[in-house]
Amino acid sequence: MDVELVKVSSRGQFVLPLSIRKRFGIGKGEKLMLIEKDGVITLKPVKQLKKDIEEEIYLMLRAEKGWNLIGKGKAKKMAKNEFLKELSAW
Repeated sequence: MDVELVKVSSRGQFVLPLSIRKRFGIGKGEKLMLIEKDGVITLKPVKQLKKDIEEEIYLMLRAEKGWNLIGKGKAKKMAKNEFLKELSAW
């Protein structure tokens, strides 16, 4: 995980650090998707979205449900081999 601090200008702009731009191949004019969920802001390069946006949304909703279960202490615990078996079935 890379942590960077940025400062927001009076016009609401900030500079995306060079290390992040390089890692994700983000260049001038690149579009980013901004997602806000429960006070957390996520930026995602549009070019890295899967071609089938419905699948992307489906996966995001599944992740949200999973995080909600974890937050409520209702996450399912399983052994590594059991998890990998279930994962490969997806």
